Amino acid sequence: MSAEQASNNAAQIAGDIPTEDAGYRVYVGNLSYKATEEEVREFMSKAGGEILSVVIPLKFKRPAGYAFVSFKNEADAKNAVEKLDGQELGERKLALQVARSREEQAERRQAHVEKREAAKAARESKKAAAGEANGEAAEEGKQKKPKRASRRRQPGEADDDEPEAEANGDGADAAEKPKKAPKARKPKAPAQGRIDDKAGENGEVAEKKPRERKPRQPKLELTGEMSSNTIFVANLPFSVDDEALSAIFTNLSIRVKSAKVVRGSRRGRGGRPYSASRGFGFVEVEDPAQQAEAVEKAEGSLVGDRKISAKIAREMKPIEMEQVAEAQEGTAW
Repeated sequence: MSAEQASNNAAQIAGDIPTEDAGYRVYVGNLSYKATEEEVREFMSKAGGEILSVVIPLKFKRPAGYAFVSFKNEADAKNAVEKLDGQELGERKLALQVARSREEQAERRQAHVEKREAAKAARESKKAAAGEANGEAAEEGKQKKPKRASRRRQPGEADDDEPEAEANGDGADAAEKPKKAPKARKPKAPAQGRIDDKAGENGEVAEKKPRERKPRQPKLELTGEMSSNTIFVANLPFSVDDEALSAIFTNLSIRVKSAKVVRGSRRGRGGRPYSASRGFGFVEVEDPAQQAEAVEKAEGSLVGDRKISAKIAREMKPIEMEQVAEAQEGTAW
């Protein structure tokens, strides 16, 4: 909080002014939470004048970040504000202001209450006017249109669109004839297969072939053998991707065959998982002779705000293949 903001907030905090001491009080804002009453008294004594009391109010059982200093004379209080406003205490610029009197506080509180009540009354009147308008619209909607009077046709009368019936002698008798019952629909045979199934030459639906499963990749584990062309790189910034990792070594005059940043699953703010860098990766150099040179150049290099670590990677071997080899050796004996 700046000194100007703390000074503006003095009006809201004025209600916390202690009432047990007499004198003229000065509000000290933007105060460090670790500041003590002795430190505030020593700081305010630089302006001179007789200090009656120093009070640091508490909020939620901890210092509120401001204090009130009572001077015996009004002139001393104003002099302290002029000299010490904006000065630093504990690496913070303090905001000083002469506290308002209790009469001024009461007037401001009364004005605030009146303003709040006026705003509340305006909202209620606006809401009532909107409710009346909605009620009138609903009443107008309830009024239904008058129904059109209908007249039954007398015997012997015919519509204008039935000249052929009168000419054939059918007349009203034709209108009285019962309508024929609709024909019963034949149930359709159930489908023999899905739409995307292909039928054979005799109309038979071919069975869908099961999906072929991809062979599972064997699990890998580290061995004690060192790789001849691969480098393990750690402490990478999370913004570094495969291309950036390759560029780190390319800029060091190292010919890179492949670069891979290891990624893992993380969860965002909404709990949705997403793929992100785990901060390390592997670089495979084209020339094994450059492996040691690449480790020496990359070790301790500054990438972003991090010093990366580089060392020769260890070889990986499939666990299942090792178990199969051991089983074959056991059967040979």
